[in-house]
Amino acid sequence: MIKTIFITEASSGLGKATAKLFQAKGWHVIATMRNPEMENVLRERPYVNLLKLDITDRVAIQKTELKKRVSKKNNQKILCKL
Repeated sequence: MIKTIFITEASSGLGKATAKLFQAKGWHVIATMRNPEMENVLRERPYVNLLKLDITDRVAIQKTELKKRVSKKNNQKILCKL
C-alpha cells in the first residue's frame, strides 16, 4: 500500500522541498497551498495532489480536516507539517 503525506505550505521553501522528497521516495503527496493554480513544478509530478488551503482560515482548515478523516477511514496514514 502506498503511504500518504499531507503537507501544508508546499508552494515554497521547506514545504515544497518536503513534497518533492516524499514524492521521489514513492509516497502519495497531498500538497496544500493558498494558490495551487500557480504551482507548476509539483503539478507535473505523479502521485501529487494539490489542494487549496489557507492555514489562517479556520473554515478552510475545518473543511480540510473532514477530508483528512475520510482518508484515514480508507487506512491511509496522514502526516501534517504545521
